[in-house]
Amino acid sequence: MTFEEFKILHQKFTSELNGNVKWNDPDYNKYIAVIQENKEFHEWTLKKKFRENKFVTESICCLQMADKIFESLDRKGNIKYGDVDVVINKWNDGTHGIPIHDGGTSIIEINFCPWCGQNLTDKKASR
Repeated sequence: MTFEEFKILHQKFTSELNGNVKWNDPDYNKYIAVIQENKEFHEWTLKKKFRENKFVTESICCLQMADKIFESLDRKGNIKYGDVDVVINKWNDGTHGIPIHDGGTSIIEINFCPWCGQNLTDKKASR
């Protein structure tokens, strides 16, 4: 699949006008497969999402971590506590943690990025 073909599918399946994605649509299945198989296309979708939402990623170690942090925030930029889809939280002091979804607000603090392995405490110390 060319990048131009991918962009057309991306528009088709992420447009707000397309509220009824048909999960058995062969084009949708191709779109998802390409995102999973092609790092360049996947990263393009993440960067596009961040730009559209004015989400600053420069201080975040990798795009996957940025995506998980982005998904952990509500529209006002506050952490979505209690949301079982949240995988990583990041606080203003540089602390990163994996929420424990047991009804409370407990986390497991992490010192290394689960995706790229970067030491997260280095950035915390420089704040």
